[in-house]
Amino acid sequence: MGIRDQGRLVAMAGERLKPGNFTEVSGVCTHPDYRGRGYARFLMRVVARRILARGEQPFLHSYSSNMAAIALYAALGFEPHQTITATVIRKA
Repeated sequence: MGIRDQGRLVAMAGERLKPGNFTEVSGVCTHPDYRGRGYARFLMRVVARRILARGEQPFLHSYSSNMAAIALYAALGFEPHQTITATVIRKA
């Protein structure tokens, strides 16, 4: 789902992975010119409520350096569960 300003998409959030009874809240982003207006918070609440209404458990992920996102997620009641380290290996 998204928020538009004069036809231009300025914020969005949705669902992606569904492992078992869990559903990932994904694609949460706001255009830099529109940050600070509560759009991501509003969209995440709508998406999470829809997931909960189906009897599923919402979850999400974030880079550990994305402190703004982590603060928003915590304010919405999400709690850290696990830290994962990913390594990208490329062919030389």
